[in-house]
Amino acid sequence: MIYLGFEEHEKHNLIVEYRNNYSIRNTVIISPKQFPLMFGWSDNIEWSDTIEYETFYRLLQEITEDSLVVLSEPLRSQNRYDLTYNCIRHFLQQTKHKIIFQQFPQIDIKEDFMILFDFDTNSKWKKYKWDINLILDNIEINVKPLLIQLNGITVQTQHSTKEKYYTEKTKMFNQIGNKNPDTIPRNLYLVGGKDKHAYIKSQCKSLFKNDKNDKNVLFVARNQRLKSDNILTYKNARNDNKSNYILIELPHKFIDFTDFLKANQQLKYDLLVADLKVDKWYLKKYTDWINRINETYTNLLKK
Repeated sequence: MIYLGFEEHEKHNLIVEYRNNYSIRNTVIISPKQFPLMFGWSDNIEWSDTIEYETFYRLLQEITEDSLVVLSEPLRSQNRYDLTYNCIRHFLQQTKHKIIFQQFPQIDIKEDFMILFDFDTNSKWKKYKWDINLILDNIEINVKPLLIQLNGITVQTQHSTKEKYYTEKTKMFNQIGNKNPDTIPRNLYLVGGKDKHAYIKSQCKSLFKNDKNDKNVLFVARNQRLKSDNILTYKNARNDNKSNYILIELPHKFIDFTDFLKANQQLKYDLLVADLKVDKWYLKKYTDWINRINETYTNLLKK
């Protein structure tokens, strides 16, 4: 059974219910270190440890036909043949009792969902590409759509910033050679940071004083180059239920953003968008990504 969009307390209740219904002897929970799903009565395995010989062979011995294997947030790579995935498949072959929890159905494209499909079907259709009829005919899936929203707030940059942007862009294009072309937008995106920081200091109070939730406003950036107590990085911004996060810039990798969403349980964000081409490029990149996720939800909810 695959569950999409379920919170931690819901995961706990579903696991307990399943254990009671099927007289499960032991429960193995595999989850990434960023989001551990751990209970005193379960064998809690950290995601990266599954490829270690000691862990791998121990679990092969201990997982039997009356064991329950729980995968929590297993989409960590888009590679369907990832070594960790292959190790986990061996565990899943040992028992028919499995539960798969995932926040979003994919990291980037709908094909990513086939990794979850493989887990739930013992990789019977491992060589098949995305096919919604194949999926819905062969698995049970419970979906709670998580709808992400980005609201762009335009930030005007100084003339000097525009000049720096043009200079940096020309320099990087001339030196790109055989390097990954993604380095160009990834680095150019940081150029407007100082102007966004100045905008925050001058406009923040008037922009967000009417926040209905009456929470603190904190900002999130890619790194710590913008020195400020109210600007956090994606890695250290975790929800305390007293803050609303506003984005200075977006991560380059979608999985970094979904990890951030998982840590904060906030789905609607204001995003500062500088009047630079790269900022508009990132906003479109993420808008298209959100649309792909929503399209996958629509397909999975057809049945």
